[in-house]
Amino acid sequence: MSTFPQKHIDIVGIGASTLDRFIVVDHYPTGREVQQVISSTADGGGPVATALAVASKYGARTVMIDSIGDDMVGRHILDDFEKYNVNTDAIQVESGANSGVATILVKQSTGERAVFFERSTATEPEFLDAHKQLIESAHILHINGRHRQLMRSAMAIAKEVGTIISLDGGAQRYDEDMKPITEDSHIVIVARDYAEKYTGTTNLEEACRIIHERGALIAGVTDGANGSYFVWPDGTSYRCEPFSQATVIDTTGAGDSFHGAFLARLVKCVYKTMDTAQMHMNGQELLMHCNYTDLEHVAIFASAVAALNTQGIGGRTPLPSLESVLSLKGLED
Repeated sequence: MSTFPQKHIDIVGIGASTLDRFIVVDHYPTGREVQQVISSTADGGGPVATALAVASKYGARTVMIDSIGDDMVGRHILDDFEKYNVNTDAIQVESGANSGVATILVKQSTGERAVFFERSTATEPEFLDAHKQLIESAHILHINGRHRQLMRSAMAIAKEVGTIISLDGGAQRYDEDMKPITEDSHIVIVARDYAEKYTGTTNLEEACRIIHERGALIAGVTDGANGSYFVWPDGTSYRCEPFSQATVIDTTGAGDSFHGAFLARLVKCVYKTMDTAQMHMNGQELLMHCNYTDLEHVAIFASAVAALNTQGIGGRTPLPSLESVLSLKGLED
């Protein structure tokens, strides 16, 4: 593992890094048939990996922890991280292993996705002293449940030193083993499916409240085109309206881009504006002192990025410029 730059790290991510291959089709096949592809492309993927790429695009300093193969796919993954300025020194490259690939069918008329995933054969990364040093110096640790042994070790360090733990709870990703992980995280933003399974209610405002009561300082539930719901550290509830789009080309990465944009803006809000009296506070303490109006702005920014990201194919390539996001009503730098 290489030596990390001396400048402070904003976000450390632990998760799976993949190559996403997109195939745009007229309709999903229902049986044996031959169908002409409308278009195809490739993009970097993985929920945490994409969130870091997004956060880096909007000004955060990020590092990814993962293990991949030394194959052509792995080289593409590293090249894509470099394009977004995500530090890859903590990605272990295993000789002879295959990297993860997702093949994604996108229905042209609706932007709906069908995902076929090939897991990486690389060994789960071990928790190293370098990882400990990264987490101790970072503002935020971002996770989604992958590499659980390493993730639990990282969470223990984060809680000890005051690093904020951010959890991405995606759809079809909840199991009982995730319950204590969810309860131990400070920022818990989850999809509707995850929220319903974790809280036992279909009322998303109530689900947010339950997530907050179980320990999250910031509790959020995203519901796609219907917007998102939050409860802030002071107990204030907030409904974030969506930025509706006339057409949706591809929803891949919308949730991941929401997380990345939220964390990037949160870093700016919390750490770049702290006064002298707050300099001694750790991340968890600073989060508790956030102004809820600033947090609303963070959520609106994330909602705008996620919506605009549906206007192209892939989870990263269609990301809007910062200027495009800030030009929307209700947003300002």
